[in-house]
Formats: sequence, structure tokens, C-alpha cells
Amino acid sequence: MKKKIFLTEHIPGLDDYELKPHYDFDYSKAKPNRFAPGGKRPGAGRKSAPAPIVRKTITLTQPQVNYLRRLDTNLSRAIRKLIDAAKPSRS
Repeated sequence: MKKKIFLTEHIPGLDDYELKPHYDFDYSKAKPNRFAPGGKRPGAGRKSAPAPIVRKTITLTQPQVNYLRRLDTNLSRAIRKLIDAAKPSRS
């Protein structure tokens, strides 16, 4: 069992630092936070996080790969073309 250590002894130099119990601030001299939202600097404030990327894995058969290769030799671009073609057009 470990022995508990309590700090009850006097440490030299520790009492040399005294803090005042209360500070008086003159709030009339305070400046607004320029990084806060709605500040004077355009674009200031916390930005919303971008939407997370959802990674999905698909398995293709050889005939599917051959079809995609006819669209584009790069499979990633071919899949992107299919996705873009399947999106409804905005009219």
C-alpha cells in the first residue's frame, strides 16, 4: 500500500508571492473582442465544421469494371461521372 503524502511543511520562498484578494477593473476602458462573431472584422468568429466525409467501400465484378473503364480509364473519375449523372438537375 502506498503511503499518502500530505504537504504540511513550510516551503521556503512560497510565502514571498502574495496575491491581492480582489482586483478592481475599469470596464470603461475595455475594448470589444474583435474575434467574436458580429465584430468589425469580416469573417470573424467560429466557423462551422465542414460536413464529414462518408467513406464507402464497394465491390465490383469484372463486367462492371469493364463498363466503367469505357466511361473513363480512371475508375475514380468514372464512378464520379456516374454519381454526377445520377444527381437530379436543378432547373
